[in-house]
Amino acid sequence: MKFSENKRQLLHNKREILYRKAQRKIYKDSYFSKISKFTNKDVVINNFLSLEETDNLIDKINCKKIFWSKKKYNCSYKEVIAFIQSKMNNQFFYLLIDTEWKYCGAYIVMNEIAKEYDFDKLISDEIRIIPHNLSFQIRIDYDFNEIECEYISYK
Repeated sequence: MKFSENKRQLLHNKREILYRKAQRKIYKDSYFSKISKFTNKDVVINNFLSLEETDNLIDKINCKKIFWSKKKYNCSYKEVIAFIQSKMNNQFFYLLIDTEWKYCGAYIVMNEIAKEYDFDKLISDEIRIIPHNLSFQIRIDYDFNEIECEYISYK
């Protein structure tokens, strides 16, 4: 009985991945534009994780225990950039923007962040930055001209 349930779950996961891959073309242009504007670089196709790898990344981060978390409200984008750069120390990180990452995958960035980013113009409201070692996560939320930055450290 349990084997049948596992098989059913695997089939469901496979169907979900296939659906998300089929939806990729709907989100690709918007996601690539947001990545390009955030990194100030052209998007490199080889820098994307597959959907399966992205799901594994998210599963790993969701299974971690939170050691410490702090939110900063009403910060400027320049403050957020300075904070990210101080935490990244020239290591590469995974970038996930809004919900498009669910269809296109996480994007690998080598500490390249634009000095300006227009959340309104790009219709963007959430950016997640996760270092390669998964030791922390930075979430940037934008809502009605206010930027909220959350730093989550994991055990």
